[in-house]
Amino acid sequence: MLSIFFIGLALSMDAFSLSVSAGTANIIKRQKVVLALSIGIMHFIMPGIGVILGHHLFRILPLSITIFNVLIFTYLGIIMFFKKDDTKIFRYSLINTLILAICVSVDSFTIGLGLSDITRYYLLASLSFGMISGLVSYLGLLLGERIFGLLKEQATKLGALILFLLAIVNLMRELF
Repeated sequence: MLSIFFIGLALSMDAFSLSVSAGTANIIKRQKVVLALSIGIMHFIMPGIGVILGHHLFRILPLSITIFNVLIFTYLGIIMFFKKDDTKIFRYSLINTLILAICVSVDSFTIGLGLSDITRYYLLASLSFGMISGLVSYLGLLLGERIFGLLKEQATKLGALILFLLAIVNLMRELF
């Protein structure tokens, strides 16, 4: 269950980065709650979709789920490490909020593809991802009020580091 927490934390770093940025736009409290809830809900839904598609995909492809997870963690870590944060939107309509929530939750979908190798409790894992992401997003929004972009890249780099460490752990588990 500790690995689920760390995966949820790593998946939340993009949402945290976005939330810090959004928090600097001085949005009202209601918009903060809606954005954080939207991000949490999408981080709950996306792994489930990934699990369903993953079961069908791995019946067709002759690839170890563990190696697939290593590739996904590494790929997402590289993307997060080299990503430039240029998301600064000052109006948060419901459509904008949903689009932002989906964009920062796509990595949860890819994790869902290999989630069956990590745990058999998909619903609990997805719920954990959603709760962690929603909370981290709200904290990022609050922090964004106080500081103006200081942690945006560092939060994403931390998420990338966590994903790299998870890739190494999964690779060692496959090799030994």
